Amino acid sequence: MILIPNPQHADIIDQKDTMYPTEMISISDDFVIDDTVGNMYGFCTKGSFAIHGEQTWTINADDFFTIKTPLNGETPIEMLEEGQLFVIIRYGFRGIDMVGHSEKNGRLSYIDGCTDSLLVMPPRLGDPCLNYLHFPMGIDQTQHLHPSIRMGIVIGGKGEAFQKPEGKREGWEEDLTKGMMFCLEEGEVHSFRTSESYMDIIAYHPDSDFGPTDTNHPMLNRTYIDHGKS
Repeated sequence: MILIPNPQHADIIDQKDTMYPTEMISISDDFVIDDTVGNMYGFCTKGSFAIHGEQTWTINADDFFTIKTPLNGETPIEMLEEGQLFVIIRYGFRGIDMVGHSEKNGRLSYIDGCTDSLLVMPPRLGDPCLNYLHFPMGIDQTQHLHPSIRMGIVIGGKGEAFQKPEGKREGWEEDLTKGMMFCLEEGEVHSFRTSESYMDIIAYHPDSDFGPTDTNHPMLNRTYIDHGKS
């Protein structure tokens, strides 16, 4: 697990050499994203920021976002009110611009009593997504892994992430509190635990096995020719 417990301005977790080139940046002042083709995902834990992309977006505390980088030029980020913004850049991908406010508790069930909300859905099958994960107090997750990286931002509460020792693997344990940023590497076995508090995490997935296709999407599936007679 790559963990930055107290992210400072411009701290980066660099995963550009993975299957899905990605990096996460902590921003707490004015900043400029280099001229690059990509898509920004992220979350604001406090304060307010303006992202000057193809248009200007205002991001406030507890907002999530997905914003394309301009095809020609840099992306200035302006701090409007002192705070903390986390930006995740997925290189070589173009998403759909959107800003929203995070909800609580999650709409979908997840393993071992946790819940999840899909905040930013994949525009097409296989594309990236952004999730809100809620861990109630008293969770002790089953050990598991993911085939691709997971970028995470702790946005509330506290807990622990851990890997149990097994064979020659020594294992590890890390405390997690609001404002921390982390990355689980490809295939890294891990679990989360909450013994004294709930914990909320924004989790970025660079890929998915979910999403619409040209032959399977709501507009097409709910269209009936000849009033449904054929």
